Amino acid sequence: MKLHILLTATVLACTTLGVLAQDKDKKRKEIGFIVGLQRSNLDYNAIITTNVAEEAKTNIGGSFFLNSRLIGHFITLRTELGFYSKGGTYTGAGAAFSETNLSYVAAPALLLQTKIGFLKAYAGPQMGFLITAKSKTGNIENDVKAAFKTTELSGVIGAEMNLPLRLMAGARYNFAINNISEIPQGTSRPGMYMIYVGLRLRK
Repeated sequence: MKLHILLTATVLACTTLGVLAQDKDKKRKEIGFIVGLQRSNLDYNAIITTNVAEEAKTNIGGSFFLNSRLIGHFITLRTELGFYSKGGTYTGAGAAFSETNLSYVAAPALLLQTKIGFLKAYAGPQMGFLITAKSKTGNIENDVKAAFKTTELSGVIGAEMNLPLRLMAGARYNFAINNISEIPQGTSRPGMYMIYVGLRLRK
């Protein structure tokens, strides 16, 4: 719990720092949005003992971002607010095909290194806040929100490049740090890949 509070405070502090930096110099502001395909699984250890196989699930997600230059064109702080989903599909052991999908509001704070050739690499923490958790077997859908923690702490690493007409493209990997399962003796640390395109609205 103390770790969650500390990292949440870090995200909020970074966000505040970015906003203050923008107020001092409007030319240092860059805002925009990204949207892309996400491929994820829940990496749930309990299914190993039940002979059930988990496959990755594809979703769509995206976010709005605010870039704040910290050191010229070399280091930039990016804060985001967006939406993403994580989940998996399950088959095996004579069970019917089923799927689980978790929807989150995301708030990452990322440091960008903006001078690696034409690429911008970045990394940082992300807080996710669970909105919905649904499990579906056949035509029957159940609310399973009680089986998952309401917050997820994860790390983000990725790279992107600017394209003509203020467009951009990139890829990132999101990996859970905390166990998001509320089921006793169960652990779930989801991973998610995302390939995205975006638009810089102002620079």
